[in-house]
Amino acid sequence: MTTGEHMLMLQLFFKQRQAIRILLDILKSRGVLTADDEQAFAYAQTANAPSNAAVFDEAKHFYLTLAHALAVETGLENMPEPPLDWFRP
Repeated sequence: MTTGEHMLMLQLFFKQRQAIRILLDILKSRGVLTADDEQAFAYAQTANAPSNAAVFDEAKHFYLTLAHALAVETGLENMPEPPLDWFRP
């Protein structure tokens, strides 16, 4: 797998973790899923770039942990910090 292919997988994993985290926050904050949560959910995925960057870093860490456990070199270990623009709409 190339570094670019790994980046694709990392981006997919990041978006999945981001969506789950936001959904859990909504459920916790309201106690119940309500009709207006769908719009809030969609907005929150891009609203807070610093928070999204932190979720990305977490996903990258878990992805690299899994890759290393499988003895897969990704080329992502020395990747520079992505710009905050990556995490804005």
